[in-house]
Amino acid sequence: MPATGETERAPNVGKAVWESASERAKSEGLPLIWVMSRALTDYAAGTLTLSRTTASPEAGPRRGRTVFASDTVWNEADKRRIKEKVRSMSALCEILLDAYARSEIHPYARMVTTAQRDELKQTTPTPVAA
Repeated sequence: MPATGETERAPNVGKAVWESASERAKSEGLPLIWVMSRALTDYAAGTLTLSRTTASPEAGPRRGRTVFASDTVWNEADKRRIKEKVRSMSALCEILLDAYARSEIHPYARMVTTAQRDELKQTTPTPVAA
């Protein structure tokens, strides 16, 4: 189920990459579509660095896979991937999932306001007054 403001996308991702990432997500008790959404959001915000910018030739046959992202996240990720010379959004999604499957990136939850999420701002936690 998408979060508020997210829409369904269908990037082409290789079968082997999707299955490997699915296995890791399952072992961590996470939905893979959440992992993909989180990775795209962090990539768009500039807080996630790619170890490579080309998809793996061992990815297997590619087909559209369901992922969810807001227009803001999708567009910002698209701008960044162009600057980093990643071939397409499909390739970016596959690279992110492959990095996750290989434990090169790790999902985590970061509490932010909706406005901060929408603006893709990274914030420094403010100490809570006692």
